[in-house]
Amino acid sequence: MILLNINGVYKAINSNEQVRQLVKTAPLNIIEQMQVKHFDTKQFVLYQGNSYQDTYILVEGRVKVFLNSPSGKQVVLDVYDSGMFLGEQEAIINRPYSASIINITPITVLVIRNRDFVEWSQKDHRFANRLIKNLSEQIYHLTNRMERYSMHSALQQIGLFLLQCDDEQVPITRELITYEVDTSYRNINRVLKRLADLNVIKINRSTIKITDYQTLQKIMETED
Repeated sequence: MILLNINGVYKAINSNEQVRQLVKTAPLNIIEQMQVKHFDTKQFVLYQGNSYQDTYILVEGRVKVFLNSPSGKQVVLDVYDSGMFLGEQEAIINRPYSASIINITPITVLVIRNRDFVEWSQKDHRFANRLIKNLSEQIYHLTNRMERYSMHSALQQIGLFLLQCDDEQVPITRELITYEVDTSYRNINRVLKRLADLNVIKINRSTIKITDYQTLQKIMETED
């Protein structure tokens, strides 16, 4: 049973280069305590305000990090891909989760007990440096997102995100927009309809394509 478990852990580690680099110098006793778990979409949930005994490394799939207000409004803080930690800050400072997390695709995670994670960060200086880098990138990304939320209208947020996806050749869907824009789903549909009526985008079922890049840029520049 132990051999099967460690083989599964190494298989998960080696399935993703980012994860492999993260775990490259981990002490053997830490690796031996890891577990691999798989979750279907929306079956992995960690709640804001709760404490958990484990830290996770996302091996495959995507999760949404978000806040829920008392009124029921949801604000998405980030969407994580493979190679990201889940719960590392809370493990290090021994605090309840500051945000909620749910998987938006099927995922595979490496599960590490909090005490093992803290021991790993103390013993493995290369890993500790990588952890600092990851946390710094998260703060930087979150700051940019909060600036967008607080200083841009819904139209600007959506337009800027559409332009970004087009530049990066990322397929655009309504669902993807909801993770990046601080407004209601109804308002997203209203903005998309306005842009479609102006012939700057084309909506084909669930996918969205920019048809007039220059006009969309001008709209973003002139929108108050």
